[in-house]
Amino acid sequence: MEGVLRMVNGECNVFAITFQYARGPGSGKGTQCLKIVETFGLTHLSAGDLLRKEISSNSEHGAMILETIRQGKIVPSEVTVKLIQRAIELSDNNKFLIDGFPRCEENRRAYERVIGADPNIVLFFDCPEEEMVKRVLSRNQGRVDDNIDTVKKRIEVFNTLNLPVINYYSEKGKLYKIHAVGPEEEIFERVRPIFIALETGLSNAMRNKIDPSPPPLVPCWDVEIVFMNFDCSPRSAATKCNRWNVSEVHPLSAVLKTAMAISLSECVTIIHQLEALDGIVNDLESSVEKGIRLDPQTFASLLETCFQLQAIEYGFRIHRLIPEKLLRKNVGLSSKLLRLYASGGHIENAHQVFDQMSKRNDSVFAWNSLISGYAELGLYEDALALYFQMDEEGVEPDRFTFPRVLKACSGIGLIRIGEEVHRHIVRYGFWYDGFVLNGLIDMYAKCGDIVKSRRVFDKIAVRDLVSWNSMLTGYVHHGLLAEALGIFRQMIQEGCEPDSVSISTILTGVASLKLGSQVHGWTLKKGFEWGLSIANSLIVLYSNHGKLDRARWVFDKMPERDVVSWNSIISAHCNDPKALLYFSRMETVGTLPDSVTFVSLLSACAHLGLVKDGERLFLLMRERYGISPVMEHYACMVNLFGRAGLIDEAYEIVSRMEFKAGPTVWGALLYACYLHGNVDVGEVAAQRLFELEPDNEHNFELLMNIYGNAGRSEDVERVRTMMVERGLDSSVYYYQIQTKMNQF
Repeated sequence: MEGVLRMVNGECNVFAITFQYARGPGSGKGTQCLKIVETFGLTHLSAGDLLRKEISSNSEHGAMILETIRQGKIVPSEVTVKLIQRAIELSDNNKFLIDGFPRCEENRRAYERVIGADPNIVLFFDCPEEEMVKRVLSRNQGRVDDNIDTVKKRIEVFNTLNLPVINYYSEKGKLYKIHAVGPEEEIFERVRPIFIALETGLSNAMRNKIDPSPPPLVPCWDVEIVFMNFDCSPRSAATKCNRWNVSEVHPLSAVLKTAMAISLSECVTIIHQLEALDGIVNDLESSVEKGIRLDPQTFASLLETCFQLQAIEYGFRIHRLIPEKLLRKNVGLSSKLLRLYASGGHIENAHQVFDQMSKRNDSVFAWNSLISGYAELGLYEDALALYFQMDEEGVEPDRFTFPRVLKACSGIGLIRIGEEVHRHIVRYGFWYDGFVLNGLIDMYAKCGDIVKSRRVFDKIAVRDLVSWNSMLTGYVHHGLLAEALGIFRQMIQEGCEPDSVSISTILTGVASLKLGSQVHGWTLKKGFEWGLSIANSLIVLYSNHGKLDRARWVFDKMPERDVVSWNSIISAHCNDPKALLYFSRMETVGTLPDSVTFVSLLSACAHLGLVKDGERLFLLMRERYGISPVMEHYACMVNLFGRAGLIDEAYEIVSRMEFKAGPTVWGALLYACYLHGNVDVGEVAAQRLFELEPDNEHNFELLMNIYGNAGRSEDVERVRTMMVERGLDSSVYYYQIQTKMNQF
C-alpha cells in the first residue's frame, strides 16, 4: 500500500503523503501551501525547517548537521529523510504535505530507500516564466538576486534540477499540474478538487482496505527533460552558460544532467547546491588520476560556480587539479581563481596567484578583485597601495575600480588621499559615471567633509536610489537630522520612491519618538512596514524610547525574522527576564544565534543577576554554536560576576582570557570593585586602565571613590595628584569624595 509509513496494531495508519513543487521562484507555491494545509488539515513538513530545528536542538544529529554545514560539506540525504520520517512518526496526523522535497533524483532515491513508500499525489504549480519574473521583481524583499537576469537563471536551474523527479512521478501517474496564473483564490479552486477526491479515495480505502490511488482528475503530462550546462549560479547575470567538453571529460557526462537549485534564503537548498558541486569535483579528481586531460573552460566554469556559492574549500581542490603552466598563461582562469580567494578572505593565496600571473597587466579584472579583497578585509592601506601600484604600472582603471578604491579611502578616513583619487576619476573620464559618483558621495561623508559630499550629489544629473541613500546615510552619520529629513522629503518630491534602506536609515537617525512614529505611519500607508530592515529599525526605535510593548508588537507581526530581528528584541529586554525567553524561542524556530546575540544575553544576565544562566549561555555559545568569545563577551562575564559580588571569580575570568584584556574588561572589573569595595583588585584594574586610557577621568574617579569608601584619604590625595600631573580636572571628584569622607 503506497503512502504507508507507520503501522499501529498491525493496521496502516498514514495514507496521504503529498509532494509539492513549482516551476520556479514566484510561482505562488508558498501561498497555496498554506491554503492546502489550513483547508484540508495536512501537516506541513519542510526539509529546511527540520534541518534548522535539529540544529537548534541539543541532539547528536543537530551538532553533526551544524558542523557539516560549517565545513562546507553536504548533509547526507538519508539524514534529511530520517528527519522527515521521525516528524511523521511523532505526529498525531496521518496526512502530510512535504514541501519542495525531494529536489533531485538523489534525494528521491534516498527517500524511497529509507521510507519505502511513494506519495499519493505530487502537485506541480506551472506558471509562465514572464509571470514568475514579474512576481519576484515586485515582491520588494530587497534581495540582491531579485533582478531580471538572475531570476531567469534561477528559474532555468530550478527546472533542470526538479524536472527529472517530476518526470518520474508523471510516469507513475501521480503528477497533477496546476495552472498557477490568476488570483490566489482562483488558483486554489483548481487545487481543491484534487484533495476532495483524494480524501474521498482515502476514506473508501480505509473502509475497504484497498489501495488509495489518486483518481484521474487531471491527465498526467509528458515532461521534456531539458539539461543545461554547469555555470548556473545564483549571482550570475549571464544568459549564456559556459559549456563543458563532454567528450574529453567522459566520467562527468552523467553528472552534467544534475544542476543546482537556486534559493539563497533556504539552508537546505544550499546544501543541495554543494552536493551537486561535490559530486562533480569528486569525478574531476578521479578523471585527473586516470590521466584524462580537462578543458580549461571546465576549470573556469567550476571556479565561477565556487565563487557564486562561496565554496572556497572546493576552490582549493580545483586549484590543485589545474596544471601550473596552464594557470600561469591563462589570464582568465587565474583571474577567476584570484577573485574566489580574495572574496573568501584568503588574501595571501589570492596575492600569490596574482604574483604568478604572466600577463596580469592585460586586464584590470585581477587588480580590481585583489583591491576589493583587501578592502573587504579592512586592509585599506594595502588596497590603496595596490591601486597606486596599478597606476604606476600603467594599468588603466575602469568604472568598477574606483568604488572599491573609494571604499578604502573611506576606511582610513584620510580625505587627502580621497581627493587624490577624485582627481584620478576626472583624469580617466569617469566624472559623469553615476556608479563612481555615488562612491564619491559616500567617501567624502565618511571622511568628514559632508559639504563636498553634497556638492558631488548636486552635480549628479540623474540620481538613482543609491545616490539618495548615500547622501541620506551621510547626513545621519554626521547627526544632521534636519538635513537628512530634507533629503528624504526631496527624494519623494522628485518621484524617487524610498526603499527599505532609505526608511531604515531615517528611522536609525530619528531622535524623536513622535517623528519616528510619523515615519512608521508613512511606511504603513506605503506597505513597507514588514520589510526586514524596516521592522528591525522600528524595534530598535521603540526600545530606545522604552516602548517595549510597541517593539514586541512589531516583532510579533513580522512575517519573517532574521538574526538581527532576534538580536534587536533580545537587546530591547536587557533589563527583563523576557530576554531569555526570546532566546529560547529563537532556538526553537531554528535561527542560529551569532556573536551579537550572546553579548545581549550575557549583558541581560549581568543586569538581572542571573549568574548561573550567564555561565550556561557562555558555555553554550562555545560548545554548541562554536562561537569564540571576543572582548565584549569577556566584559559581560566580568560584569556578571562582578555585579554579583564575586570579584575573585571576575578577576579569574580576566586572567584566563586568550588575549590581553582591553578597557571594557578592566573597566567592568573596576566598576565591580567600586560597587563592592574591593580595594586590592580595584588597584590592579585601575593601574591597567591608567595605562590603556591615560586621559579617562572616570577611571580615576572610581579609584578615588574606592579609596574614599575605605577611608584612605592619603590614597585619594595621591590619585588626585596623578590627575593634576596628567592635566585632568580633579576638583569636582575630589570635593565630592572629601565631603563624603567628612560625613563619616
